[in-house]
Parts: sequence; structure tokens; C-alpha cells
Amino acid sequence: MRVFRRALVLVIFAVFTANASAQDGRWWPSQAVPKGLVRTIEQNTFPAPAIVHEMLVQSVAGLAAKSVNDGRGDELVWVATTNVELEHWYTLQTKRRPELEIRGTLEPWELVDRYVRKGIIKGYILYAADQSHRPNFEHATRMNQSVNVATSLAGLLDGVLIDESLQKQAEAHGLKLLIDARNLSPTDCFAKYKDRFNRRLLFAQDPKKSNSRDLAITHQAFTLNGDDRLMSEVMAWLEPLSPILGWNGGDEFKTTRRSSVHGHFQTATDWCMNLPVLMAGSESVEPGKVSHVDPRTLDWNDNRSAVSFVLSDGDNVQWSESSFFLSNQDFWNSPDRGKIPFGWSCCFSHLTQLAPVIIDHALATRTGKDEFLEWGGGYYYPDLFGKSRPDRWDLLARHAAGTWALMRRNDTRIIGFNVWRPDSRDARKSYEVFAGETDGLLAIFVFQYSPYEGGAGKTYWVKDRRGIEIPVITARYSIWEHTNGRPRSGTPTRVAREIRESVTAAGKEPQYDWCIAHAWSYFRRAAGNDEEAEEMPQENAAEQGGQRGFSPITWCAERLPKEIRVVGPEELVWRIRMNHNATQTKQILQEMRP
Repeated sequence: MRVFRRALVLVIFAVFTANASAQDGRWWPSQAVPKGLVRTIEQNTFPAPAIVHEMLVQSVAGLAAKSVNDGRGDELVWVATTNVELEHWYTLQTKRRPELEIRGTLEPWELVDRYVRKGIIKGYILYAADQSHRPNFEHATRMNQSVNVATSLAGLLDGVLIDESLQKQAEAHGLKLLIDARNLSPTDCFAKYKDRFNRRLLFAQDPKKSNSRDLAITHQAFTLNGDDRLMSEVMAWLEPLSPILGWNGGDEFKTTRRSSVHGHFQTATDWCMNLPVLMAGSESVEPGKVSHVDPRTLDWNDNRSAVSFVLSDGDNVQWSESSFFLSNQDFWNSPDRGKIPFGWSCCFSHLTQLAPVIIDHALATRTGKDEFLEWGGGYYYPDLFGKSRPDRWDLLARHAAGTWALMRRNDTRIIGFNVWRPDSRDARKSYEVFAGETDGLLAIFVFQYSPYEGGAGKTYWVKDRRGIEIPVITARYSIWEHTNGRPRSGTPTRVAREIRESVTAAGKEPQYDWCIAHAWSYFRRAAGNDEEAEEMPQENAAEQGGQRGFSPITWCAERLPKEIRVVGPEELVWRIRMNHNATQTKQILQEMRP
């Protein structure tokens, strides 16, 4: 029996070996590695009107990537920007693949001419720009979606996107009209061509945005936005367990619920750029491994209560790509990072497939107090997942197995979920199903869609496939602007008081909880105990000296007495597990590798 237990523990904590297939768990399509790259001039120097030239260049980049996958071409296109992070990833990618030939910098129409000569561009698809007046992420009844129709057809017809204002210029460059997308609605487009579209990828994109169209075109994804009836029809047609590229906008819960019940997941990629270049060859890249707390080194005689802080929204791929790490001091680049143990929610499962260089950067620049939690393996509600399918729990199990395979590649061991109702029967079932596909998962962190802290710190217990008990821990607190009227939520000062009072009420027994901090909430630093003093208007908050992200969390931590320790998520989990099942936990610690 002792031999069996030892073998079990070694399986649980072994680093994922190179013997496992690099494709395990992959849900994004693959991109072949090119021989060369061309760069565009910086996007902010494109001719006016800029957006129609951005659409044009995105379509060229998509067709170039498609030709590399088909073996008809050998180079990809990098759309140059002034974004510090994007250009940093470009530098890291070219260093990783020094054999790539950098073949020059081209203007948009030079790029078109180049790929016409190569036979990669066969003509153009005509569309009309959307002129509707609406805020970002909102739908309009009369949106002109002809550019989305054109994007849907570009990969099928090998045509570039040409706004009607550029039609004469396109013909002057020798392009022929392949189809006029202005005369085809999204509904008619889908009905006519659905047998040719990729059933493993859907692109939901605002017709005013050019971003991510290169990837959609490369893989012939149907593209649409906003239409509830058509969107539901397409979600049912799409093969289960497919990623939704982009973001459909509108009400967040409604958007994510629709994809969840059909067994798909959102990816927050509507502002992404240059994914074909960053993902090229990713299936053969072995990502770096996350560092962990060694539970054998913990002071088990320290019986003080403890709390962990975790930042929200780590499932957001475009945030990781374009503004999280280098562009501002709210998040990873905060001068306060490293002051306290902290949990960074992340989308490493996506980035392993889309941009491994970003993971490399995160691991190379972490402090000893930074920990990473996989945020969902895509954005979906586990308690609603696949609900419209007859095999919903099998679908969740398959996605859990794939997510766990990806987590093992970079060795993340905690996963976080956004659920609709954390105590519901379906939620409890989803925890069991997910844990049952893992062997080495430390814990599942759960927060309610609204309010985040709705689970009130309750912990459920499920078993992994080896019979090891895994805690499912709901968030007890949330730091969120203008929510002081809710229990266990509000400003850093308010939440610090809630933590102190909760620990006091628990008496002699140590209390172990976690607090989720809303990434986008701004606060102003304030002395004293006025719990409203940190509040401020959110509009133009940064210009008014407001701070969000990491620093306000440290303000909360500073207000806790020494009797309440701030610990990283992994230490919190080990202490919860020890309290719950000391025999099993001690056995695991004894059998861990030296």
C-alpha cells in the first residue's frame, strides 16, 4: 500500500514530461513556421482613412498566413505598431527563431502588390464601412456588417478587404472584384457558405475594428456581430469546445451565457494583433514552468488566520498581449509588485498556443511573491456549460482534460472559475467533473458572476481522478469601486475592516479566505478610517491621480494586523487542505520528491 501511495504522489507532483504530445489540449488552430517575415510601416502612419487601410492589411496578413499553412507561401506579415508590448513580443519571437529572414518594411499597397505577384491574392471583396454611432462594445440595429461578410469570404476566395472608397485604387493595382459583400447579409452569407467555413473557430467582431481579422481569414472563420438569432444558430452549428475569437459585445453575461450553453468559450481577443506570427510553431514550443511554494517549508505551527489576494480578468488574452506587462504601472509593471504575496490570474492555457513568448516574459520577470492561477481555460460558466447539448457533462470533462493538459505544460496548479451560481446543483456537478479530469490540481477558486463575493468564502470538496480531495474555494471578499453597500465588498479600507471583523468572529479557529480585486476599479489613496475616502469618479480617474490594479490591494493589506497574514494562493490552499484532511495532506508532503 505504501508503494502505491508513493507512486500516486509522484504522479501528482511530477512535472509534465516531454513524452506527452505537444498537441494535447490544443483548441486554437496551428500556424506553420515561415521562412521569412515582412513588416508593415507603423499602423499609425497608414494613409487616411486609416481604418480601411488597416482592414486591407489585416486581410493581406491573413492570406499570407494561410498560404504558409497551405505550402504556397513562405512568409508572414507583422503589422507594426507603436505598442511597446507588441513590439517586445516581436523582438522575443525573432530571437527565439533566429533563422527567420526579415525581408523588409512595406506600405499597405506595396504589400498588396507583393502578394498579387506571388499569386496569393486573387482579387478583392468590396464592402462599405459601418457608420453607425454607438459606444465601443455596443450593438446597433442598423450596423453595416458588410466588412464582416467580406472577412468571412476572404479566406474562401483569397481576396483582400476593399472599402468602397478604395475601389478605384484597388483596380489600379490590377485587382479584380471577386464579390460585392454589400449585397450579402450575414444571414445569407452563412446560409450560402456554411459548408465551407471552419466549424472549430468563430469570429465575433465589431465591424468598426480591424483587429484579429488576420487570424480569422487564415482559418476561414465565419465572422459576425450582434445578431442574437443568427448568433444562436451559428453557435449551435459550431463544433462543441470551440474558441470564440474576438468579442461580441453587448451584455457580458448574455454574450458569455450563449457561448457557454452551446459548449464554447470566449477568449477576449477583439483587440489582438499579429497572432499568426506569435503562434507560429507554438505546438512544438516547450513553455517555461511556473515556480511553486514548497509546502514542506511552511511553518505549520503558525496558526494565524490568512488571506490571499487575486486580481480579476486574467482570462483576457488581448490584455496580456498589449497592455498588462509593460505599458502602465497598474499591473505587472507596478512599482509595488513584490511587496506582498499575490495571485495573478492568467490565461497561460491560451498563451501556450497563441504566444508562448509572453509566458517566457512573465516567468523571467516574476518576483518570489508572484503566483499564477489559470483563469478558466477560456471564459465560460461551468455551471451552464453545454446545457443546450445532450452530452453536456461529457463536453465539460473533455474541455477540463484539455485545459489540464495545457496547465501541465507550464505547470500551473490552481484554476479559477467565474460561475453563475456557485452553490447550485449544476455548479457542484461542474466542480466534480472538472476535478475528476485532473491529477495534481491544488484547488479551484470560484467567484460568482455578480457579485464576485457571492459565494461568501464557502468551500466545497471534490476528488481528482486519483481520489485526492481538492478544495473548491469561493471568494469571500472583493475590492470593487462604489460597492461599499454590499457585504464583504468595497474600497480597500472597507474590505480590510471586513477581513478583521470576520477573523475576530471566527474566534480561536484560524480563518483562510481569498479576496478578488476588480482589475478596472480606480481608487485614491487616503489616510484614516473613512471607508468612502478612497472612492472617486471612474471617468478620467487616471488623470485625477486614481490608481487601480495592484497598488490599491497593497493598501488593503497594510491595514491588516499582524494576527492576519497575507499569503500567496498556494500557501492558502495547503493550509485549507491540512485543516480539512491532515492525514492525506501529511502523507502527500512526506512522499514529495526532495
